[in-house]
This record gives sequence, structure tokens and C-alpha cells, in this order.
Amino acid sequence: MLKRIFVLLFIVSCCSSAWAESCRDDRSASTPSSRFTTHGDTVTDQDTKLSWMRCAVGQRWNGTSCIGTVQHLDWQQAMAHVERINALRLGGHSDWRMPVVPELASIVERKCFNPRMNTEVFAGAPSVIFWTAMEKMGRPDYAYTLDFGAGAARATDKHHAAAVRLVRGGPWWEPPRMSQR
Repeated sequence: MLKRIFVLLFIVSCCSSAWAESCRDDRSASTPSSRFTTHGDTVTDQDTKLSWMRCAVGQRWNGTSCIGTVQHLDWQQAMAHVERINALRLGGHSDWRMPVVPELASIVERKCFNPRMNTEVFAGAPSVIFWTAMEKMGRPDYAYTLDFGAGAARATDKHHAAAVRLVRGGPWWEPPRMSQR
């Protein structure tokens, strides 16, 4: 019986450490901490000039980390939540929004996984899937998400639930131009 308990404890300890963030030392950081200016519960990316909430919707900043449970919303609920946040003037601003894929991808830390984020800047960041504001062309029932466990974007049915990270400012990227033929 005691042997089974030790085996179980060993398995649990191995698995829990496997779920922790891992970073490769042989790669340089794609989102170095020096790129961000912190302002309490928000950060400004000096490369993109975007301001990000440090915590996912449902979490709160306690001065050192995001705490609490991430709220998973379907896409329509997420869009409605953004409207409510702007009506409340969160952080003194009323221009919060969901990011588009290139914006959200700009804070993916390529050398780390689980989560694929700089956890010094985004301390307590969950390794979950986040909504973007981009709908899939030709499929109005789908919008793009970005998985911060793996770092991959994909089209997701809007009825599924995902996390939300708010941004303001931008866009910092030049959208593709359609030819005028």
C-alpha cells in the first residue's frame, strides 16, 4: 500500500512539473522583458506600441501576478464583454478591444511553451486558447483563436468558449492591400 502511494506521488510530481512553463536556452527571446513597459495591470509593447491587459478576462492583477480563474466565453459573449469594459472605462480608457491574429501573435514567446508567453511580463498567464477579433472569411460562424500552449492560430466555431486578453492602440501592422484591377 505504501509503495502505491509513493508511486502515485511520483507520477503526480512528474506530471505537474511537465505542465509548468518550459523555455529553450538555445534560442533568444522573441518577447524580451526589455521590450515592455509595465504600468501596473497593463503593459505597453515598445515595438508595436500596443497596450495589453496583463491578465486574461476573469483574472486580476495583484501587484506581482495574475490571480483568479480565467473566464472562458463564446465569441459573442467576448465581444459583449469588451463593450461593457469600455462603458466602465477600465483603466481610464474606453478603447479596449480584442486583438487581431497578428497582434496577439506578437506577444507569443517562441522559445517557451505552456504558456508561450513571457511570464515575467505576463506573470500568471494561462496556457489556454484566446479569441481574436478576426472572423474567418466566408465562414461567419468562425473566428480565429490563438493557443498559448502551442502558439498556433486556427479558425474556431464562435460557439466554443475561449479566453480573452484585451488590447488597445494600433493597429501596428499594415493590412494587405487588395489590387484595384
